[in-house]
Amino acid sequence: MNNKLGYLIRTIGHLHVCGSKLGPSFRTAMRTYTLGISRHKSAIQSVNMRRFLLNVPPCWLESSLRLLSQGVPVYSKGDSTVQEQNATKTLLDEHVQSSSSALDTLEEDRSDVEENLVVKSKRSQSQQFFDDLQKCTSPCDVLDLVSKSAISEKLCSNCFTTMWALTKKLSEDQKRYEKQLMVQHPAFMQLCQHLMQESRSMWCDDLVYSLHAVLKLGVPPNTRLVQTLLRVCQERLNEFDNRCLSVVSTTLATMEKSRNVDALQAGLQLLVEQRIPKISNIFMLQSMMKCSGKDAPLSLKRKFENRVLKELDNLTPLNAQHMFSALAAMNHCSVPILDACSNKIIESIHGTPFWQLIQVLRSCSILQYRNVVLYSAIANYVTSAIYMWDTKQIVLLLSAFEGLRFRPVELMNILAEKVTSHPESLNLKDILHVLRVYSLLNHVPQCQNQEFLESLNGALNKYLTRISNVDLLKAVYSFCILEYLPQPALSQLLQEDNLSELLKSGQALMYS
Repeated sequence: MNNKLGYLIRTIGHLHVCGSKLGPSFRTAMRTYTLGISRHKSAIQSVNMRRFLLNVPPCWLESSLRLLSQGVPVYSKGDSTVQEQNATKTLLDEHVQSSSSALDTLEEDRSDVEENLVVKSKRSQSQQFFDDLQKCTSPCDVLDLVSKSAISEKLCSNCFTTMWALTKKLSEDQKRYEKQLMVQHPAFMQLCQHLMQESRSMWCDDLVYSLHAVLKLGVPPNTRLVQTLLRVCQERLNEFDNRCLSVVSTTLATMEKSRNVDALQAGLQLLVEQRIPKISNIFMLQSMMKCSGKDAPLSLKRKFENRVLKELDNLTPLNAQHMFSALAAMNHCSVPILDACSNKIIESIHGTPFWQLIQVLRSCSILQYRNVVLYSAIANYVTSAIYMWDTKQIVLLLSAFEGLRFRPVELMNILAEKVTSHPESLNLKDILHVLRVYSLLNHVPQCQNQEFLESLNGALNKYLTRISNVDLLKAVYSFCILEYLPQPALSQLLQEDNLSELLKSGQALMYS
């Protein structure tokens, strides 16, 4: 018994030596554990003691192990028993096991920390790349950035969409110049190759936006890159959500027919037909309607129509404006939908963009939909805000009305006054449009009729040296309907060479 007590005292003494190395928190824990203060808390304290030992750093554990194994005689040579030897062995084994488990825990924590550092490093690199990408001002800036960085499939897609966003705001001449520099850049081929390789592992939205951007950047549809993206879209079509389907629909609407385009179009129609009842976003529905096109089966057009009819109460004025072009793209005239959309447009006519008004009128012409109330509302709105429109815009609007056989009298009188006072504002195309509109609608301005026709004649005379014989014939014909004889134009038309050319072109048209 005395031997056991001595062993316990020596063990506690060496633990205090370890405690001087481990710090005050360890000594406090040991003091509480050995003295047994608050006996009802001993179980909690023992658990806390084990946790403390498991979290001890390896260097401290190694020092404590050396103290236990070297400086402490664990048994007396003459008085020890087998039980004491077994108890000592068990104590050492438990201590070694606890220290090894603590080391394993520390190794796992260290590996987790290293993994977190790697992930954070990648995130910081990606964020830095995105920040640099937003600072680019041209496609070549994007390609310069690509040549300096290792990019993922997400970054690859963002590079193409950024290049397209930078070029679409430029003029046509600038677009051609920038696209030429882009194609000649050494990193462009590398970026295309990377996109082609990563296309099957990309997120669906990155895939469809990449296809859209590549085509908008002027990459020919028959290239391996575009055909690969089309095939991957076919393979992953079932993974696409409604937004991805909408983007693909918009992209395919601009592409010429080919084997991969037709296959993707057919698969898209089948998938859209299944999903129509679940589509609640009107813009997505309209994009799919446009993509389906005039060749869509009548059953699909009917399903689109029924789905739109259920959403009529939720249509916004902008939805109503785009619905005309969506139905025109399918060549499907749904009078209930068009009537409801017309009422929406009439209610919010003020502030409607000019090109949207033109699109609505042209869609009405395609669908052969006649709504005089809608036409009058558009004409009255343009007339009331005539200061907002220039002469060319009014000419385009009247051309759209002419296709509908609708005569906005007040608007035509206002244009006649503008032409009379400023005939130099019209180019040759505008002059031909004005003559065609006024002659086909048989409209003679209420006042200054002669001055109006003379102004048009004077404007036409400036283009007699470069007008084609066919256009000259059309202009003279329109003047004659308006009961006006343009002498210089008529004299040029009656020249023998011009008449012979017109006869030949007429015969060619008859036999073509």
